[in-house]
Amino acid sequence: MNPVRTLEADADSRAVTKRRHSSKELGLTRGSNTAKVSTTQKIRTLRAQVASMEGELERLQLRWANHIHDNRSLVAAQRCVAEKHAANQSDTAHRNLHTILRQQQLLFATLQTAMLHAPLCSSGGDLFEALHFGTQLGPDEGEREKRLRAHNERALTTLPSIVKEASLVAISKVQGLQTEDKPVLPLSQIDVTGRGDCTLISSVFVSDIPHTSLEVVYAAVLGYFDSIPAVMKQHFGIGANHRKLNDKESPMHYQRSSFTGPGASWTENNVVCSELTSSHGIVHIDAVVDDPLYPVSPMASSRYGICCLTISPNKNALTDETLSVTLRWVVVYRYNMLPDDPAVKEDLEAIRPILNGDLITASVCNYIRELQRGQRQISYRKSWDLPGGNAHDQVE
Repeated sequence: MNPVRTLEADADSRAVTKRRHSSKELGLTRGSNTAKVSTTQKIRTLRAQVASMEGELERLQLRWANHIHDNRSLVAAQRCVAEKHAANQSDTAHRNLHTILRQQQLLFATLQTAMLHAPLCSSGGDLFEALHFGTQLGPDEGEREKRLRAHNERALTTLPSIVKEASLVAISKVQGLQTEDKPVLPLSQIDVTGRGDCTLISSVFVSDIPHTSLEVVYAAVLGYFDSIPAVMKQHFGIGANHRKLNDKESPMHYQRSSFTGPGASWTENNVVCSELTSSHGIVHIDAVVDDPLYPVSPMASSRYGICCLTISPNKNALTDETLSVTLRWVVVYRYNMLPDDPAVKEDLEAIRPILNGDLITASVCNYIRELQRGQRQISYRKSWDLPGGNAHDQVE
């Protein structure tokens, strides 16, 4: 036993006893001395904790010395553990800051809704207006197909430049906040925007994929969309089902997407457009909210997502060799709820891997890796009949 600690404990005991006697002599009640006793107890508790930690440290040092006899290796191992601890602390702080940021964004979106205008810059509304065409379909089959064809042509001709501009704005915003010149890719920028009757959660993701080709990345992107039902089930516990609504022979793809999960279920009618050219690839998924033949009830359409993905090669100016492929991914989710609705906050946390590009990056890289190992062959679908449904199914 440490003689110094023993003397300190005896001194504390005598001091407390003396104070008790003095209080009785002065006629003071027990309540008037509570604060002093409480402080003494805290000091004793802290000293006990310090002693316990010192003992634990001595035991750990002894275990390290018994297992690693070389002093140089011991020092290196201890340094490695210290660096790992610092990295863990940094990661925890980073996650906490992200949580605070999301809370602030939700609060800001709530203020936007209340004031019916955005006092600060938020790109969600502009992205939604750019990606959502508001296509309306009538009862006539010929007219429906004509409008779907016009929708497809508009997407393929206008969206590549719009998505590129959105990514440049996001990159410039990040570069403007930097104090030194350093790479900003991969970049992920998530925004929450409040409107008068809804909430928009949007994201711009940009990444360079090195040592590959435009054709390979396009096939990998299509593979990602093919895997959506499995991804939704694995990561979010949500069942996804897709059914084609227009003629199966039509080059246009109009589908119904139904999602069923433990917390919520919703339905979307989507137009899917895609194209691969020598200069770029594009996939655009938009929502159709006005269709008398296949209406979606307000309860079932509490939310819907729209997105556009483009890929473009970065080539060597002298050899024309493709050095990398830039992937740009813009997503907007629209909720028929206000930003202060708990469901919006919960969903924001749930879909973060989609918004920040983690899921699509992992899927594309895994596809390319399997291709390089000979575990799969590159292939393109002839139509957009996605897994999880049948084109001949009847839509309820």
